Amino acid sequence: MQKHLTAEEQVIVALRRITRAADIHSHLLQRDHGVTGPQLSTLRVIHRLQPVSTGALARAAYIGYATLTGILDRLEEHGYVTRTRDTSDRRTVILKMTKEGERLLASAPSLLQNRLREELGRMPQTEQAILLNSLLKVAVLMEAEQPNELEVAE
Repeated sequence: MQKHLTAEEQVIVALRRITRAADIHSHLLQRDHGVTGPQLSTLRVIHRLQPVSTGALARAAYIGYATLTGILDRLEEHGYVTRTRDTSDRRTVILKMTKEGERLLASAPSLLQNRLREELGRMPQTEQAILLNSLLKVAVLMEAEQPNELEVAE
């Protein structure tokens, strides 16, 4: 670590490094598979929960509604998902995977970078649990002051 950085500055640098690595991996996924990390992650949640409303998806995937709309536009444009209005409540949009979306998921790489996935696999289970708990704690601490943009209408 660099000299004379406060703990706060070190946390910011670490978060920037993580964000940059995630952005680079997402770019490589886009280049090699035609889908970004957030799109692939969203597709996996849709697959797990389908049929799912956009509101339930936003909450389950921890994605703001405005961001989710753009992701869904691209997934639908590529033929990976369908959006239909709920017959009992026309305000609700229901999402389902298409066969093309299923094919993409079957052949898609891990959302984790290869090196991270491999190193996690080498860690003892207790060390993996400690790392996960630390990441979850960081996520909770960062969400504490955020306005709840995940509150969306169904």
